Formats: sequence, structure tokens, C-alpha cells
Amino acid sequence: MIQAFSLRYKKLFFLVAIAFLFLVSCSKESLHPEVDEDETILPHEYEIESLTYLLVDDDKIDTAKIKGGIEEFTNPGNTLKEVHHVETFDELVKTSYFEVNQEEDELPLDLNITEFKVNVPAVYYDDGTFSYYPEPFPISSSEKRQRYKGNGTFAFDLKVPSRSKLIFAKSIERHDIICSFKLIIRNKTTGEKYNVDGKWQGVLGYFNESFSVDEEKLN
Repeated sequence: MIQAFSLRYKKLFFLVAIAFLFLVSCSKESLHPEVDEDETILPHEYEIESLTYLLVDDDKIDTAKIKGGIEEFTNPGNTLKEVHHVETFDELVKTSYFEVNQEEDELPLDLNITEFKVNVPAVYYDDGTFSYYPEPFPISSSEKRQRYKGNGTFAFDLKVPSRSKLIFAKSIERHDIICSFKLIIRNKTTGEKYNVDGKWQGVLGYFNESFSVDEEKLN
């Protein structure tokens, strides 16, 4: 009688243990649901919707005259000397610097505007519009430089008198600008838009090349 009761008790205990383990396994599955492998979270992608440059009251354009190198052509002989000279402005640079008004926490953490490259002003017109430099610059808070593109070559046929020296000099005007900009960036994933504004500063362009030739007699 006692043995039969003990066997029934052991069977009951075994069934309770199995039920407990089953409940524990079910609760764990509910805490860690299966993730559909086909369901992935795509990163946000951003694009520039528009970029506008404009001159406001505190903006300005300054002009500076840049003197280039000097070339000398000497003729110690007794007859006229002819020289073909080609002049360039290869030493000129284009600069760009963006000062953004927004604080870092005003834009999404995954939006890095320095990854965008944009066209910057090259010429300012009286109607308030700009034409743009062909090579883009990053939206960077540190000054970026590129070799300036825009000035061609200039050829001169010089005649150096006997026992004389010609001094050939060049200069050019550089236009520096501080202007305002308004930038709209769109989240391609959600369609949300972000407004960014500030100042752009840099070399607008180089204009009005000039050349001079002076003659000196040799001793």
C-alpha cells in the first residue's frame, strides 16, 4: 500500500516538473520573440533640396589688388631682340568657408552636413543673383582651397632694344565675399525637411588682369 502511494506520488511530481519546464520555456520565448530576417531597418538618407546664396545688410564684397611675379628680359647686344612671352595666373586659389548657425543638437545625429559638396558663388550680378564655380566644395567650417580655374593664358611679343632691359609685371583683382546662405535638407526616407542657414566666406573670383612693361638702359 505504501509502495503504491509512493509510486503515484513520484508520477505526480514528474508530471508537475514537466509542466513547470514547459511554462518556463514558453515564457522565455515570449520575452525573446523571433525577428523576421527579411524585416531590416534601413539607414536614413539625406539630400539637398535647395541652396540659396544672398547678400543682406551685414554682408559685403571686398576688392584687393594682387601683384604677381616680375619677369626681366635683358638684351646686352647691339641689335633689337624679340621675345615671345606667355603669362599665366596659375598661382591663384579659390577658397571656401561655411559658418553654420545651427547647434549640433538641432539636426539629427546621423546627419553630417560636411559630407555634402555644393557649388559656391563665383560671380555676383547687380540683380542679386550669382553664377557658380564649376568645382564643388564641402560644407566645411574650416577653410578649403582649390587651384583657381577661370583665368587663361596671355601671349606677348616683346621687343627688347639693344643694351636694354624690359621689366614685365602683372597684377589682378581678387574679389572676397561674405554672404548669407539658406539650405534645405530632406530626409529621403521620411520626407522630413531641415533648414540650415549661416554665412559663406571665400574668394569670389579674380578679375581685371593688367600687365605693364618698363624699360631700363644697361650700363
